[in-house]
Amino acid sequence: MNRWQHLIRLSIFAALALLLLAGANLSQNRLNAIRTTAALTETTPLENAPPLMAFTTIALGGFRGLIADYLWLRANKLQDDGNYFEMFQLASWIVKLQPRFTGATAFLAWNMAYNISVTFNSFEDRWRWVKRGLELIRDEALIYNPRDPELFKELSWIYLHKLGQDMDDANRYYKTQFARDLTSILGDPQPSWEELAAAPRNPAEVTADQGQPAVAKRIAEAGFTLADMERDFRAADGTLPAPLLASLSPDEQRRLVICLRARWLLDVYKLAPATVLALNRRYGPLDWRLPQTHAIYWATQGIDAAPKGQDLGCERIVFQGLNAAFKTGRLLYLKDLETLETTPNLGLFKATNQAYLDSMARHADNSSIRGGYENFLIDSIVIFYTFGQYRQAADLQKQARAMFPGPKFAGPLDEFALTQLAEDMGMATNAQAQAAIQGYIMQSCYALALNDPDRATAFEEIAQKLWRKYMGNIGNSTLERRGLPPYANMKRNTVALCLTRFPPGLAARLRVHLGAEFANVGKEPPPAPTAAPTPLLGPLATPPEPPAPAVGPRR
Repeated sequence: MNRWQHLIRLSIFAALALLLLAGANLSQNRLNAIRTTAALTETTPLENAPPLMAFTTIALGGFRGLIADYLWLRANKLQDDGNYFEMFQLASWIVKLQPRFTGATAFLAWNMAYNISVTFNSFEDRWRWVKRGLELIRDEALIYNPRDPELFKELSWIYLHKLGQDMDDANRYYKTQFARDLTSILGDPQPSWEELAAAPRNPAEVTADQGQPAVAKRIAEAGFTLADMERDFRAADGTLPAPLLASLSPDEQRRLVICLRARWLLDVYKLAPATVLALNRRYGPLDWRLPQTHAIYWATQGIDAAPKGQDLGCERIVFQGLNAAFKTGRLLYLKDLETLETTPNLGLFKATNQAYLDSMARHADNSSIRGGYENFLIDSIVIFYTFGQYRQAADLQKQARAMFPGPKFAGPLDEFALTQLAEDMGMATNAQAQAAIQGYIMQSCYALALNDPDRATAFEEIAQKLWRKYMGNIGNSTLERRGLPPYANMKRNTVALCLTRFPPGLAARLRVHLGAEFANVGKEPPPAPTAAPTPLLGPLATPPEPPAPAVGPRR
């Protein structure tokens, strides 16, 4: 090989090497662009971390995973040692170090809400850890993973199961605190979601009445910054500071309050009023003071974020959440949140039924969805029957009989419903028992308004028997967790509901039959009930009140 041939070959190799380097550079640039667009590169430093942690994170860069692994092991050690408060901060750092590791985030949140919370005797301490589990996903992880259906599913499950059901001794405390918070934020059980959705996002943008100085200017003249005014508004459970009221017209006050409530809801619970409005229009009037409604919200967000808009896990929580909202989706009386009581929201049946049918159509081979729908139909027939809607119950039984042939839905409606009630009361949940008892009290009121005292007496006797049977079945060991409100409370609240929901003429006739004891029920907040219930008619047998629970929660 002569010198020229050697130079030619070197030139060719050099040219090929340059081409390969150029191609690699082009590919790397495209990969970097994809990583940036898809937010796969995490370069932001930690916030509120110790200086050493922040420095190490920046210095090691790609070794973030190693730091997160160490913190994960440290968190497990802290849990074993019972040092939960340091673990609280470590969980937040793990999310920031490895924001795409959603499995770890979901586990940490679940661990806080379920495992750590029950190690405390104080209900207040338990509630703090349940809330922290919710916040870890809702307020932190979803910032980094706004399109991850798994996080939405885990978040909605904590709402639906941990808060919504009665598996935890402290479940009533959770529901009470949750309802109390949302009552302060919303101000009204059914606020104007149209106004909340249209409200400006900044108090400075609230318009003034014609010819008046800007609202923001008068807030400043009253001695408040916008931040201070908003802080005082929240501390006062949704009331504007007194010095500010004098400088604003009633209409300006209303617009400012709506703006502040919308900001409060979005800031604390991350609920967008426009999305809430859309869900209310889609499903019906949901009560946003209840956890199952929030479960529906976040599961729906998960479905929207999923590829092709389908995620079976989130779908299940939507129809299970609607099922729970149908059975217990209305707060009956909220003047005293310590005696929280719910009643079925019958207006949600159509949406719940359709959600099951839609999911069954998408997953025709899934027997568990079909089985869940069958149980939903059974419960719905009984609920409509106990609330006196016999035609709806009969039509539903006929539909169920056609869809599920066999003996389960056979027989006359009365026989079917009463048999199911007798069987269900032995293993009923708190919500199912409340719905059945309230339904029979309501039927008693209806019969009384129609001047049928014998039928009214019979219905209340059934309500009292069901109350006694349920309370006798659960026993003292689960009384605090699963026990019903006193029968007198349930009766008074249900009578008040009848007086507000019956047509005016029928309500007036009922009030005449009820007598002096119930003269003001339905007109104003009822007084504290007596220890023993008073029958609607005559000296009926009174169910005994349950024994007083032991002080403090049971482990």
